[in-house]
Amino acid sequence: MNEEMLKHTQDLRTIQLWLHTGAISYERAKELAKPHLAALNAKSKEIAKKCGAKYKPINFSSFIR
Repeated sequence: MNEEMLKHTQDLRTIQLWLHTGAISYERAKELAKPHLAALNAKSKEIAKKCGAKYKPINFSSFIR
């Protein structure tokens, strides 16, 4: 995993922590996570295509759980 994807994952984990501790609302967390999830999904799609695997997108609700 390259540094850019690692940064997106770390930012999403931070958002998840804020949400679980009540620092931000669900709607605000979803808004903050949107660009990070889009970047991760784009990279996942590229990797799946290259490897011949099925692409399964990451959505907000499944990531936050």
